Amino acid sequence: MLTGAAAAPQTAPRALGYVPWWMAAAWRDMPLAHLDRLVLFEVTVQRDGGVNDNDWPGRAREIAAYAREHSVPIDVALTVHGAGVFNEIFRNARARLALAEQCKRWMDESFVAGLHLDVEGYAVADKAAIAGFRDWLGALDANRKKAQKGLSAFFPADDQFTPYDPASAARVDHWVAQIYDAHSVDAKKTGPVVTRSPANEVGIRRSLARLERLRIARSAILLSVPLYGWEWRAAAATPGARIIGDGRLLTYAETPARLMPDDRKVATDLARQHGPRRDAEHTPYYSYADDGAWVQGWYEDMESLTGKLAPERGRGYGLAFFPLGYDRNAIVEPLLRWWRSPT
Repeated sequence: MLTGAAAAPQTAPRALGYVPWWMAAAWRDMPLAHLDRLVLFEVTVQRDGGVNDNDWPGRAREIAAYAREHSVPIDVALTVHGAGVFNEIFRNARARLALAEQCKRWMDESFVAGLHLDVEGYAVADKAAIAGFRDWLGALDANRKKAQKGLSAFFPADDQFTPYDPASAARVDHWVAQIYDAHSVDAKKTGPVVTRSPANEVGIRRSLARLERLRIARSAILLSVPLYGWEWRAAAATPGARIIGDGRLLTYAETPARLMPDDRKVATDLARQHGPRRDAEHTPYYSYADDGAWVQGWYEDMESLTGKLAPERGRGYGLAFFPLGYDRNAIVEPLLRWWRSPT
């Protein structure tokens, strides 16, 4: 077994970072010293309750040694994406049992301080599956407490998918609230990754209101900060233009080509090349004509993030960065310094 920081702290972290498996080899370049909890992203849950570990037992060795030396807890993210997958797993007692066994296996790892549930449906889930999920979560909560492990969760900004009620939500130590992907890879119109617009389902206040309805304290909530953006082909040059086809990933800064050979679009470089613009919320984007259409690229930077997050600053929330390694520390450390400074 690997060894590392195992005991979950009694209070929610104030600064959390997601380490994606495809960037794990670059962990030394990540601003880990500024974070008080790490989440290894991801262990992918399959329809039968089995998991794809993405080789985290091997990838985590050096990170676990760092965590042990610096007393930084490490959680493992278990992801369930899509209402179809959710329904198949949690309607099926055998699949629920298989997933519970996988959770126990990960909790038995001495370097794992807790489990982080990333359960996203994107659609209305079956009522029987929701009931099965809540029963499964209750058993998981009991087992993790016996093992003295933490339990946290990502809370999707979704009005349709509602697997948690106040009783089941109370089982979770802390939450990462989705406030990114206000315009996602498959968006219909161009626009910012983060927004305060109440018309957007992922708008900051709408996202936090869902957690408030579950009676979750601000001190148990971290706001998710994107270190990426999206580029789309669009019908016009202006914000809100109709999108033509799926988007492409933008990283805020350049990443190692050996780790991300297929995703080489760098938002800040392209903005310098084509001329940076800003929308009404001061979101940076670029736009240029290409082969009878327009290309728009949107991302977040210090100016846009400090403006959009200012109303929540000093009110007890923490920050969670996704994914580490995409910004060359141009966002994580400066934003945390601003966030922690007196208001």
